[in-house]
Amino acid sequence: MAGRETFDISPLQKEILEHRAARRNKLRYEYLKQTQNPYRHALGVGGIVDDVAINRFMSMKVRGAEFFRPTVKNAAFFWIGMLGPIMLTTYIIRKRRVEKEAKLRSGIVSYRDRDNACN
Repeated sequence: MAGRETFDISPLQKEILEHRAARRNKLRYEYLKQTQNPYRHALGVGGIVDDVAINRFMSMKVRGAEFFRPTVKNAAFFWIGMLGPIMLTTYIIRKRRVEKEAKLRSGIVSYRDRDNACN
């Protein structure tokens, strides 16, 4: 037995690997044939490779809105993921401004120490 003919895998695994390699080579050949065809523009075929999986994915993304069903879980994700951070940020900014204005109005911060004072 030559070194290339011995494997430490079972015959079934070897057959699977050979099948995958054959499929990969077939797809590679088809891709190269489509991309390197010098007559593709003359035939009106275009310069892109038509990938079935990408077409399927894009159609799924487009038609996803038709199958959307609003649930409590979806609403919770919306509130927590979208409106929660906006409301939290608004609350923090509002609280800081109110505290700062209270200090300025009560005279705790002198005119010289204010942020936008003209010295």
